[in-house]
Amino acid sequence: MTDYKGDRQSRNLALINQQINWLQQQPDGILFQQNSGDNCIAVKKIKSVLLLLLADRETLSTNVAQSILDLKNPLNLIFPYARAMLLALVWKNQPKNIYIIGFGGGSIPRVFHHYFANAIVECTDIDPTVVEVAHKFFGIQFDDRLKVAIQDGREYLAQQNSTVKNDIIIVDAGFGSGYMPYRLVTQEFYQLCKTRLSIAGVLVVHLFHTQEFNAAAVQTIQTVFAQVYICNLETGNSIVIATNAPDLAKNEILLKAELIQDVHNLGFSLIEMSLQLKKVAQLPEWGKNWETLPIFTDAEIPAGYWD
Repeated sequence: MTDYKGDRQSRNLALINQQINWLQQQPDGILFQQNSGDNCIAVKKIKSVLLLLLADRETLSTNVAQSILDLKNPLNLIFPYARAMLLALVWKNQPKNIYIIGFGGGSIPRVFHHYFANAIVECTDIDPTVVEVAHKFFGIQFDDRLKVAIQDGREYLAQQNSTVKNDIIIVDAGFGSGYMPYRLVTQEFYQLCKTRLSIAGVLVVHLFHTQEFNAAAVQTIQTVFAQVYICNLETGNSIVIATNAPDLAKNEILLKAELIQDVHNLGFSLIEMSLQLKKVAQLPEWGKNWETLPIFTDAEIPAGYWD
């Protein structure tokens, strides 16, 4: 069985490399640029790295790279936040159904598709151009286990067959400005996620707003999920992992991360990411004035959210 797994993964990696090999010969600089909605989507090559950029159409400025691809090692998750998202495996180490809002260059869906042969990865993105770019430049190949729909992610989840229970739901959607869509940070949305999760299922949310709004989003998540863990990254964004499974002690998380690391031989350290995972009580900078933070609801967008 181990040989079969190794053979399958070797064939899959060879296929990925075959799809992106032509990019090695391309010059550095912008390889693709196209306006789509309010954004300008661009693909930029810097040596052996490919960036998917989402810029404001008027200013053409952005400090947000939606995806990054290591052309020499396409399964390597370069962004720390992407690595931290795989900590969901600590609670669901053999996921069968995974749902991801926000496709980008498809780096995270590709990793799940590669390492978990029995998992079905469903994704949504509102921009068809982004998905086309992921296919053409980032070597994403769709099949019966890796699917993407061009649709609002919350709407798709609400319409998902109620008999489908996702082991992992990942929310990784943002604008070129770096803000989370408000409808993906509200109590009603997190309650919807809860109904679409399997027993002990895991919700993973990528937060990249200001600290005040990130903290309020965590406060909102805590009204729906019993256990909420946070990984604050040096880049200023945060990964939140929420579940109604029993609480895990720090040493349990570390041991499980180490086991996953060993079994799958990941190209990065999941152990290192697990050491950064904390609960709110362990974050004094967030605990200050915690009770005064708003609970985000569909009814009203808080003042200053879009500033």
